[in-house]
Amino acid sequence: MSTATLSKKPVSSKQKSPKPYKFTINHLKKMYEAGIFHPEEKIELINGEPFMMTPIGFRHAKVLERKLYEIIYSDPKLKEKLVIWTQNPIKIDAKNLLYPDIAIYPEEIYKKEDIPKIKDAVLIIEILDTTLDYDREVKLPVYAKGKAKEVWIVNLKDNVLEKYTQPSGKLFKSIHIYQENEKIEIFNEKIDLLKILVK
Repeated sequence: MSTATLSKKPVSSKQKSPKPYKFTINHLKKMYEAGIFHPEEKIELINGEPFMMTPIGFRHAKVLERKLYEIIYSDPKLKEKLVIWTQNPIKIDAKNLLYPDIAIYPEEIYKKEDIPKIKDAVLIIEILDTTLDYDREVKLPVYAKGKAKEVWIVNLKDNVLEKYTQPSGKLFKSIHIYQENEKIEIFNEKIDLLKILVK
């Protein structure tokens, strides 16, 4: 009895690994419409990967937000020129969507139908105590890549304010740490950090 021999093809050692699926802003929109995500759930996209935001401490956010409203809306010139964008979406492109705690934009953003871009913000502020690593290691590179003019991290864990400017690639060339007994200048007015870094 003859026996058939099976030809064996060599297994390539260069088989490609599975690649993670990259989401876009349009994908997110469809998932919200389909009810996969609830309207109150805010999903950030970092290089096409979705991250669900954790709730922030609203008491701290309101302290800073009230001060910014006071500065901007008490000045007729600033009031006409600037908008305080609170926990609303901003982007670089279709695969990078963030929800900063506060962003300040020129008033012209209301004339556009698209989501505002990071590079167009006058100032971006993140207020945090439990998501410090995420904001520094994941979100900051996106802000730098998006050419953010100025980013503040209000670090409630260490009671400092971190100011990032001069974006280059995925980094900021200039970083300044303000202690709680210092003041930081914005729109020609100085803010007492003790009013922001509430213990």
